[in-house]
Amino acid sequence: MHYLLHLPERPWRAIKNGTKKVEGRVYRHTTKYHEMNTGDTILFINEANGEKMNVDVLFVYHYPNARAMLEKEGVENVSSSGGTIEESVERYNSYTHYKENIPKYGIYAIGVKPIGK
Repeated sequence: MHYLLHLPERPWRAIKNGTKKVEGRVYRHTTKYHEMNTGDTILFINEANGEKMNVDVLFVYHYPNARAMLEKEGVENVSSSGGTIEESVERYNSYTHYKENIPKYGIYAIGVKPIGK
């Protein structure tokens, strides 16, 4: 399967540069992350300038909350902003629909690698 997702500038660049290896996402009716599999591809579109990047999906893991994901996957692999686990949890809770949806649906850690890198 091939998916289309949008990202702000900083995480988009971090994935492109290979410093961000895991994208955290929360269930939405429009994108069924629970159906995503190793070997799928994602077209990430940079929200700032429309630049496109195709990535391979290396894995998809489901966690009960952002803290569990960050502890297992490592803040350095998940966060393009750096910081502590606590700061990263707060950041996830600030994203639209994340604070209310993480307790209901958990969070998905999607391992990504730019195609051709």
